[in-house]
Amino acid sequence: MSNYKLYARVSDKSQNLSSQIRDLRKAHPDGVLYQEKLSGVSRRRPEREKMLSELVAGEVVVCIRMSRLSRSMQDLFDVVAKIEAKGCHIRFIHEDIRTDTSHGRLVFNIMASINSYHRELINDSCSAGRKIALEKGVKFGKPRKIKPAQEKLVRKLKEEGKTHAEITEATGIKKGTLYLILNPDKR
Repeated sequence: MSNYKLYARVSDKSQNLSSQIRDLRKAHPDGVLYQEKLSGVSRRRPEREKMLSELVAGEVVVCIRMSRLSRSMQDLFDVVAKIEAKGCHIRFIHEDIRTDTSHGRLVFNIMASINSYHRELINDSCSAGRKIALEKGVKFGKPRKIKPAQEKLVRKLKEEGKTHAEITEATGIKKGTLYLILNPDKR
């Protein structure tokens, strides 16, 4: 049994995994390889999930770069937490970070702290901006697509005893939107 799980990912089916695989195999020739071609924004990563589920305490997950394991810092920290919860470690070859050394854990945790601080700054800034915008009367959310005349027609048809199906057929307005028009207190 190998002590290494090697993970390679490219963002597009037209890209080639060969250089990542070569470097991973060079570092750990006996490692078990997991590879996939998926966009960084894709939340579904079946090979990564398979690798995580097969981890056994004491193993090391090896990636060429942090960006290959994850595209967002939050997702990266979540994945590393899953790896560590199984009693395993991670190594990023390009960044020369490994969580099985005190130096590597320090660098990784500094990055986690900076990420957390950055997220808080963004949240504070967004909250302040939203508050100012609300005070100025800015409306958030999608603009209404239904015009007042259409709402008036829906109410009129309902008063005439038409069913939701008949109103939908007559106006082209979906049933969910009809419900909101006819029950404005539920918005």
